[in-house]
Amino acid sequence: MHEYHLAESVLKSILEKTKHMSDIKSITLIRLKIGNLKMVSKETFSETFKQVSKGTMCEGAKLDIEEVMGDTLIVEDIEGEFLDK
Repeated sequence: MHEYHLAESVLKSILEKTKHMSDIKSITLIRLKIGNLKMVSKETFSETFKQVSKGTMCEGAKLDIEEVMGDTLIVEDIEGEFLDK
């Protein structure tokens, strides 16, 4: 359940930061740093994020997770696909 809240927090943060981008179609890549004190594995987080992001613009996004020391959870970068104008 801990992983669910972390994944949901990341999803909410990304959706909030991109809500004013009317030309974004989908998020394709999310780069994260997750501290070892969060006590969550890359695999577990990835699977949980896959579940919470269903039906959102983040569904299907590739996660690039770097495990670091500490109690950190940082969305370092996101990449997306945009509508042709």
